[in-house]
Amino acid sequence: MLNHTEVTARPELRNKNILYIGVKFYYYHQQLIDKLESSYGARVDYFPERDTSILYGIINRLSPSNLEAYQELHYKRVLRQIMEREYDYFLVIRGFKMPVWFVKKLKELNPSLKLINYQWDSNANSPFINTSTHYNILPEFDVTLSFDYKDVSDYPQLAYSPTFYTDEIKALGQQNESNVQKYDLFYFGSYLPERYAGLQKFIAYAKANNYSLKSHFYMPIRYYIIERLKGVKIDWKLIKLTKMSREDYIANLANAKTIIDVSNAKQSGMAMRVLDALGAGKKVITTNKWVAQDSIFDPRQIAIIDIENISLDKNFIEDNSPLPRKKEFTMDRWIERIFLESFSKVKQPAQ
Repeated sequence: MLNHTEVTARPELRNKNILYIGVKFYYYHQQLIDKLESSYGARVDYFPERDTSILYGIINRLSPSNLEAYQELHYKRVLRQIMEREYDYFLVIRGFKMPVWFVKKLKELNPSLKLINYQWDSNANSPFINTSTHYNILPEFDVTLSFDYKDVSDYPQLAYSPTFYTDEIKALGQQNESNVQKYDLFYFGSYLPERYAGLQKFIAYAKANNYSLKSHFYMPIRYYIIERLKGVKIDWKLIKLTKMSREDYIANLANAKTIIDVSNAKQSGMAMRVLDALGAGKKVITTNKWVAQDSIFDPRQIAIIDIENISLDKNFIEDNSPLPRKKEFTMDRWIERIFLESFSKVKQPAQ
């Protein structure tokens, strides 16, 4: 059983210099930078884990054999920009094709550097365990963490640390609970075949049980065209070709009683939809059976289903009893775990 505790923010990161290299993931990377700087007094230099230019996209699609060489150039450019700077922490979130020489050079330039590798994806989805010698960076880090339950179970070098919800969700959870909820169910996500099938099943389920369902199922036009060319039937009335704005997402989350999560079958960690719902004091219906092992699991708030045969106790959706807001997954709590608590568990070398 995985346990969580809540602590108040501490000042240990004040005036610390952090080099952060990671995924450009919607708005999360910027919110994390803002939090570290404004609330903790740290100084953060951020670089994406890969070049995000059009040229990268062209090479990735048309000349993938040259991708590794292009990544080498990316990290050489990063190194040139940081050569004269001193860092206390090096945070890597994922680290796609980050060369070992780059990490070793950082350690050489910063002998007291504390290195943190955090995996916000599974090894099955984006391999990072026992990769080729050139990219096997994990052994170079002091702390190696993952959000994925199965990876933590399978690989002893990883420690568990869930992801976070943002301060917007925290504020939403603190709002007056008397707000009228417009929807029984809220289905939000981007295209995966299993999620599209799940949407169809929940539309039928909601209709059969007289539940109101709000959905926003994002599918980029290029994916729609590719799937249609492959012969996959997609009902265009069920998809959206544009992303839902953050403001609209927060509003729909506030207006919904229950959030639906059809998880990526290649991951076992809690999806952002689940964390957002728990932080806002909402109910969650999820296909992720791994959540049942977590200490936060409460069958009054989390229902685990088989998407092929949706079966739910009516009381789960229709019971209007107040639910707790899980404070274990705030961004502050994530920072405490990653930067402070994780190092207290690292064995110190003998003197």
